Amino acid sequence: MAYLKAANISKSFGGVHAVQNVSIEVPENSIFALIGPNGAGKSTLLNLLSGIYQPDAGQLVFQEQNLIGLPAYRRARLGLARTFQKIRLFRQLTLLENVRAGFHIHQSEPFWKHLALGSVGRFDAEARELLDFVGLGSRANERAGALPYGKQRLLEIARALATRPRLFMLDEPAAGLNASEVDFLLDRLTEIGRRGITVVVVEHNMDLVMNVAHRVFVMDHGEALFEGTPREVQDNPRVIEAYLGGEFAA
Repeated sequence: MAYLKAANISKSFGGVHAVQNVSIEVPENSIFALIGPNGAGKSTLLNLLSGIYQPDAGQLVFQEQNLIGLPAYRRARLGLARTFQKIRLFRQLTLLENVRAGFHIHQSEPFWKHLALGSVGRFDAEARELLDFVGLGSRANERAGALPYGKQRLLEIARALATRPRLFMLDEPAAGLNASEVDFLLDRLTEIGRRGITVVVVEHNMDLVMNVAHRVFVMDHGEALFEGTPREVQDNPRVIEAYLGGEFAA
């Protein structure tokens, strides 16, 4: 049975059909990639899965629980975490404080109180472990806004992991990274998967996708185009024509 299942999900904005009758099944303990050209509907689909948007039609189930109507914060408490295309950090806070903020869903007090006064020491050890995991442990007390762009992306991943997700969604995590940073990201995503966290990643970097994903779901013009293993995707003529072009063509 699928860990996360979307059946005939649709979402329109005015006359624009951003996602049309899309169905996916994400297996547990897998790394599942969403790819396609710009405007294909990938980020919209991720927003539907995470609760940023509610679908106009269709079904959405996580571990046999209906997600339709649940807002993003309720889904986070169920174990769904995500990052965004545009980095969203508390830029004036330290790296440690940013990651500590991710633990607020495990607290009973309001978020602002947790951030300002909360159990400062309670999650510090785990927060520092997460910073070490993304290679930022030595910079724990630096201000987040002073980090280079690529390091800010890694800090966002650490903060999202602080929610202790069971399913982790990332929207173009390799955007703006150099080659060595992409290699490190690939290694971290692989390790996240090894730790039993199911991963759904929207990504344009095909080297990363083809080396990290177990299954790849291809979208075009808001619709499903193809799904398969990385090798099957690379060999599919429709995918090559619509998206991959000469990069993977024989």
